[in-house]
Amino acid sequence: MSKKNKSKPQQAPSHQLPWPWLLVAGALLLVVGSGLLLWRPTSPAQPAAAPEVSGGPKLKVDQAVIDEGDVKLDTPVRTTFRLSNVGDQPLTILGEPQVELIEGC
Repeated sequence: MSKKNKSKPQQAPSHQLPWPWLLVAGALLLVVGSGLLLWRPTSPAQPAAAPEVSGGPKLKVDQAVIDEGDVKLDTPVRTTFRLSNVGDQPLTILGEPQVELIEGC
């Protein structure tokens, strides 16, 4: 007895492109791309503040003296200073800043 294989010939899977999704993606890319090309800032970037000193850098400290009051020994104290360059040239701080601690009576 001989068995005959009566299977159907296998077909290659069809590779249909999801054309509606491709159209939507293409349209979205076109809109975003044209928006990026046409977008322009409304005004040029302006510096935060006009320089107070011309011809060089100038450091400005928001507080020259800070009084922390009576502090117990070995108690950490944190103080914040705001430094800004009010000159019209770049400011470079060289070395480590020096802090003077003055003991009161």
